[in-house]
Amino acid sequence: MKATLLETASAPAQKNNLSTLNGCYIPCLLNILGAVLFLRVGFAVGVLGALGALAVFSFSELIAYLTISSFSALVTNGRMAAGGAYYMISRSLGPAFGGSSGLLFWFTYCVNVTFNTVAFTQTITSTFFDKEQDTSANRIAISSGTLFVLFLVALKGAAAFARVNLFIFVCLALSLCAAIGTLWFSRHAKLLTADLSLLSAHAPHTSGVFRPFAWSAECASSPWHPLAVGNVSCATSGRYGLREVLLPATVESEQCGGECSLGDVFGIVFPAVVGMMEGANLSGDLREPGRSIPMGTFAAVSTAFICYLLLIVGQAATVDRDSLIYDMNVMQHACWPSQYLVVLGVTAACLSTALGSMFGSARILQAMARDNLFPFVRFFAAGATAGDEPRGAVVLSYLIAQLGIFIGDLDAVAPILTNFFLVTYTLTNLAAFFLEISGVPNWRPTYRFFSWQTSLLGAALTLAAMVYLNV
Repeated sequence: MKATLLETASAPAQKNNLSTLNGCYIPCLLNILGAVLFLRVGFAVGVLGALGALAVFSFSELIAYLTISSFSALVTNGRMAAGGAYYMISRSLGPAFGGSSGLLFWFTYCVNVTFNTVAFTQTITSTFFDKEQDTSANRIAISSGTLFVLFLVALKGAAAFARVNLFIFVCLALSLCAAIGTLWFSRHAKLLTADLSLLSAHAPHTSGVFRPFAWSAECASSPWHPLAVGNVSCATSGRYGLREVLLPATVESEQCGGECSLGDVFGIVFPAVVGMMEGANLSGDLREPGRSIPMGTFAAVSTAFICYLLLIVGQAATVDRDSLIYDMNVMQHACWPSQYLVVLGVTAACLSTALGSMFGSARILQAMARDNLFPFVRFFAAGATAGDEPRGAVVLSYLIAQLGIFIGDLDAVAPILTNFFLVTYTLTNLAAFFLEISGVPNWRPTYRFFSWQTSLLGAALTLAAMVYLNV
């Protein structure tokens, strides 16, 4: 039986030859533009102010760029095979370091599957279900059913994943254009929520309102809609706009379990920048991994950062602060011409990220199994003849993600995911740092836009963020 397994694992398989666009850029971008894009950017702006939200996202993107530089060096150091950064770390620093980092990479992506599936369910239940129907049991049932459908797509392989991703990419682009266009160009005021106190026990008994983009403008202090009960941001200062939401506010919210701190918000929104290693995880499916991974990943992260900047400034300049803090679906309620365009965007963002993470985790597990580092994962070395698809690894990743769904709450999963990704990025940066300073003869990356200083800085920043979040 063992010989048969080894033969199966090592048998020649037809490789998927994906391009930079559909094998790296689109998967990375869709993985980055996940649940936080539509559901938590406004919350960050409401709590930290526009300047604070910009600072948190900029710091997160700095970690992302430094880490991309490190793993771009890793994946261009010699011939690339399936397994991405794990493959290169294990080949460069040995099985002990590679095996520990590989297990962490794999489990982190499983948690990311859970996070985005739960986020999708939260959007569906809050949009289409009554408050009495929005129960924990119903959420778990919807999340489990959704995850099973994603599992079936993942079983089909990377080619099916690329085709589905192209369709999802079009849906997400349409939704983003509608959302950003509404924030920056709509000239009509709109009632978002008649009474915010119905959404949160901490919210005031006021109405949420969207108004045309402004730096600072006057607004009526009395309700202008027959269903409105008032609006606190205008009733107190008489003005709205970007200048009125520049600085942080003292906020109590269910999302933070009480008074919100910088650490609470950072833990919730950091998943907005994860997913940048998706191209590296699919390295075995790329036509030219050494060229596609650095180029596609930098382009995807830069595109996502621009989208986040536009959403942060747009929401701060148009939506009252209380709506940003207490209405998690504020973008959905504001969107023109229909809220369902944002529902489409959330669905596309969450499902594509969950699917990409399931693929990435399975490829990493398969690569570890083939290295025979852990006896209990050797079974997952086998791959299908067509495309070398890791179907056994997909099954295990699916089961781990399913267990995570029983946690059930988006804001409970987010800090766990943040810590796992921070550890993952720390290991990646440290691997590149140690290889660069050691001067070992097998360290000859073709990607040269990095140094030991950038890798060390990336590791130090991620470690500092972890310490801050957990003290």
